[in-house]
This record gives sequence, structure tokens and C-alpha cells, in this order.
Amino acid sequence: MNGKSIQIIGNSNILSDLIQNRIKDRMIHSITNNANADLAIYFILEKKLEREIITPSIIIRPWKKDIVPYNLENCIELHLKDPLIIDSEGVWGPSDIFEWISALNSNSSINLDNYQIRYWASIKDIVSLIETLIELPKIPTLVSDVCGRRPWLANDVFSELEMLWRRINNVKNNKIDLDDLEVKSLPITNIKINSKPSNLSKLHNLIKPINEKGWAPNTPLRISLMECLEEMISI
Repeated sequence: MNGKSIQIIGNSNILSDLIQNRIKDRMIHSITNNANADLAIYFILEKKLEREIITPSIIIRPWKKDIVPYNLENCIELHLKDPLIIDSEGVWGPSDIFEWISALNSNSSINLDNYQIRYWASIKDIVSLIETLIELPKIPTLVSDVCGRRPWLANDVFSELEMLWRRINNVKNNKIDLDDLEVKSLPITNIKINSKPSNLSKLHNLIKPINEKGWAPNTPLRISLMECLEEMISI
């Protein structure tokens, strides 16, 4: 495996730091500020591209209903849809998780009917995806959404979050009980989807020769929610 020089440009909620740290930890590729890098990874918010991109690149953008692809040659453009992260402003991902944890923390009521169905994708799976794309021998021209494979109702996710919140607080207060120790299955409601889910086939087929499984997110929702709780508690 040949090492590449990689330039990371722009910032996201947390993803850019995680990717940069992961590249450094693996010690296969190097991070550089040199504009002549082998590969550039861009985090871009702007609706209309206002810069010239000539280096083979991975462009990461937050998904919007009206998003217009840049369609640049030798660029993989990823639209992050429903990343499971803490984002109070709802810029790089839905603000749902932040709002739900805030409601639990303040013991406030919240109307879950106001929240739409999400295709949550773990930040770990997204970082792993970027790692896989870096290993491509040549960067193709491709545009794809990035999201989870299955739909989640707000009620189901909040129920899981509420259970984890209860456990954390009971441990802190030395009030752990049998209910906290019980291994419970995730609440899953059968959902009828009227809207068409994102087409992930091009992304899946692109990375399958590299990782042998394609785009197959495998981080349990419970783990991702626990990481979000830990992040909120440390704020």
C-alpha cells in the first residue's frame, strides 16, 4: 500500500478532526498543507462552489433537500444525510440528538411527532468510509448521499436514549438496579415509507472491491447514542 499525502481543507462539526486523527494514527498516509498533495479532502458548506478544485478530491457536504452537486471531474462528492452526531445548530447533521439529550437533562417534555424519520449513520462508519475511499488507486467522478440503510422513528431512538440516560444517572448516584443491568433489545417499529430512500448503490459498488463489503454500516445505534451522551455530558 503506497502512502499518500493528504490535504484536509475546511471544518465540520467533529468529522474533520476524527478523519485527520485517524490518518495520523494509521501512519500509512501523511497530512500536509501542500497544495500539491496527492489527495484533498474538503468540508464545504457553500451552496455554490466559489473555489477552484483541481486536485483529486473527496468533497464532503451536509445534505439538503435542494442540494445541487458540484459534479467535478476526479472528485467524490458525499452528501452527509442523518449523521448521528451532536449538532445543536443542525448544520452538519440533524439537531435531534442534541435536543433530545437537552430535554432529558432538563426533564422537559418533547413532542416526538415533530421529528421526521431518519436514516442514522454512525460517525465511526462515516470515518471508516473515508478511510476506504482514500485507498482507491484513482479517484473517480461520483456523487452520492451517505446515510444509514434502515429508517428510524424518533420514538424508538428516543426510547433507547432515555434508557441509556437513566443508566448513566443511576450509576452516578449509586442507584443501579436490576432494570439497568438487563440487556434489552432495541425498540423497532415497522415503518411504511412513502418517500424514496437515498440510492447508495454507486457508493456501495465503488468501495466493495476495497473493503469486500461495500457500504454496510455496522456500528450499533446504542453505541453511537452512548458516545453522544458522553460528549454532551463532557460539554
